[in-house]
Amino acid sequence: MSADSSPPPPAEETPPVSAVPSPELSRLWFALDRRAWNYLVVVPAHPGAPAQDAAQALMEAGAPYPEPPLRLVDATGIEPAGAPRMVLEVRRRVEQGERVIVVIDSLITHPASLPLALAADTALMVVTLGETDFGSAQKTLSLVGEDRFAGSVTFPRPTKKQKRAAADAAKKKKTP
Repeated sequence: MSADSSPPPPAEETPPVSAVPSPELSRLWFALDRRAWNYLVVVPAHPGAPAQDAAQALMEAGAPYPEPPLRLVDATGIEPAGAPRMVLEVRRRVEQGERVIVVIDSLITHPASLPLALAADTALMVVTLGETDFGSAQKTLSLVGEDRFAGSVTFPRPTKKQKRAAADAAKKKKTP
């Protein structure tokens, strides 16, 4: 008997049943929906941009529309060998009738995520106001292809308190 040394599969979520999303989220959802996507990738423009928050917001925005089923896949931290397997898994889910939102790491610091971005129907860039530099955003656009992006979402710069809370949450997540 051999042990499986591969990393655990990325976390997946289905949208929670929730109240009606905010008007801003609804407008974002409908703007993205015009692109007729089944596989959308959420790409941070720079390391540390809140791509996971953006993906969660999309899940909230899509929750009132249960057909086709919507799934979130967290592919942050994916290893180079895992990216092609993840692309195949996402494509399988799409073939089964699901819409899949995949959140990845910044392509600037984690190029292993690039196959996931290139395989998607469309992409959404996440920008942090006051933190994302133009060069990182431009490089991200060129790596994926400007025409592949449906647009971008912006988040305010986190406060020191929010940064500490996020760092503490990340530490708790890593310790068993």
